[in-house]
Amino acid sequence: MRHEEFAHRAGRRLEETADRLEGEARDLGIHGGASKTGARAGELRVAALLVRGEAKAVSEAEAAPAGTKSDPAGGPPLRAQG
Repeated sequence: MRHEEFAHRAGRRLEETADRLEGEARDLGIHGGASKTGARAGELRVAALLVRGEAKAVSEAEAAPAGTKSDPAGGPPLRAQG
């Protein structure tokens, strides 16, 4: 599975969880904890964005040849240096 596909799926699940969390709080009529629930849902949405952004960065780094902007040192990974 490609990084972007994984990130899309994970992001979608995080957003669905945020929607469900907000919906359950609304259905239960939770008003005192609504700010905490809203904040938690917001954290899940931010996590979804971070997952997608990180997957894109990893894919771009893997696709770039050594010595390009994504590999400023221009050398092989440390584990390959022996």
